[in-house]
Amino acid sequence: MQVQYTKDINNESILNIIRRFCNYIDPRLTEHGSHVSYIVFQMLRETGRFTKEELRNICFVAQLHDVGAYKTEEISRMLQFETKDVWDHSFYGYLFIRYFSPLKDFAPAVLLHHLNWDFLEKQSSLDSLMKDLGQLIHIADRIDVLMSLQNCSWKETLSLLKKDQGTVYANHIIELAEKLDFKNSIEEEWKADSQFNQFLTGIPLSGEAITDYLKMLVFIIDFRSHYTVTHTITTTSISYELGKLLSYPEDRLNVILCGALLHDLGKIAVPVEILEYPGKLSRQAMTIMRTHVGYTKEIFGGSIDEAVERIALRHHEKLNGTGYPDGLFAKDLSKEERLVAIADIISALTGTRSYKESYPLEKITTILESMKNDQLVDPDIVTIAVTNLDSILETTAVRCRPILRIYEKLKNEYQYLLGLTTDDDKLNFALSIKKQEKAALWP
Repeated sequence: MQVQYTKDINNESILNIIRRFCNYIDPRLTEHGSHVSYIVFQMLRETGRFTKEELRNICFVAQLHDVGAYKTEEISRMLQFETKDVWDHSFYGYLFIRYFSPLKDFAPAVLLHHLNWDFLEKQSSLDSLMKDLGQLIHIADRIDVLMSLQNCSWKETLSLLKKDQGTVYANHIIELAEKLDFKNSIEEEWKADSQFNQFLTGIPLSGEAITDYLKMLVFIIDFRSHYTVTHTITTTSISYELGKLLSYPEDRLNVILCGALLHDLGKIAVPVEILEYPGKLSRQAMTIMRTHVGYTKEIFGGSIDEAVERIALRHHEKLNGTGYPDGLFAKDLSKEERLVAIADIISALTGTRSYKESYPLEKITTILESMKNDQLVDPDIVTIAVTNLDSILETTAVRCRPILRIYEKLKNEYQYLLGLTTDDDKLNFALSIKKQEKAALWP
């Protein structure tokens, strides 16, 4: 099974999907990432040091440089990032970019982006390019904090930066900063700079990279709910198995896979206490939970292929019109949409939570048959699912095992690093982590 988003979608749409998605965690951090990406671009654009593709990817990683703060709850302490707890979010972001994004080659820059030059300069084992990229993100981060959060002028900002020349920032990085000239706020300048926007959108991403960015969003949901990530992975796998049993061709299977992959993105906007509630939700909480479909649609922003979008947005519709959000009937729902809806139910029933074990096969079968008899779900697909349930779940368990191992590995590495006491020990441990093969990142 290999998910591949093959429909037309440009860089701007992908970036906007990522930004809208991350805005539901905290818009301040998304805006900050956009500013840092823009500042890094301004510093590098005339150097000729990188190809256009490399510079685009550097801008993308700058956009995501603080992604670890979503997990480590440092969002409200952004002003302290340069002096306190710099390792927590930097290290988690490093692991995330390395394991769960198409930008893994630039992950060390995220690891280093709050370390001072007088420390980095002494690290002979570090690649000089990663040192420079870490410094570029570091100084761009500081520029945005000073100008956007502390309301400093560009002149005041540059003066403050130069006080740390040779200690916090390398001389050659300060020289790049000196060539900047911000007359307005960073927010106004990056939004008005058409050349920057044209640059980001002008170099097409490969289909593989687009798919990897969409997968990355699923993994970001882990910052809200680990269960939601594993549920998405198993729903995707079960959907694939059902589609194969129905003898669907590869192109049809791929549309199903993409819809299943993206079906719960909107849960990023649902409060974690509801996502992880240990028991049956109240009516009020269920009303909030149901909003995730609308949030998914907002995140898509009309950029996702229509067939894929319909699968993602209709996985809670029922054949008799009692589903949500639109109360559609059988005549409105395609076979693909019905299939993913059933895969979603099976995945939820087999999911292990803190308060419950996976339902046994007999109970899952009883529930599916009951829903079929009540005209809630497609009877033909239920029959196939029930007949082959054992093998479907066995295959899904095997397929999903590698990604769950990586989750456990990431968590253990992060906890181990937090127990280390010196910068040298932390850096050496981070750089010693064995690189993961890409094939292991998705079942």
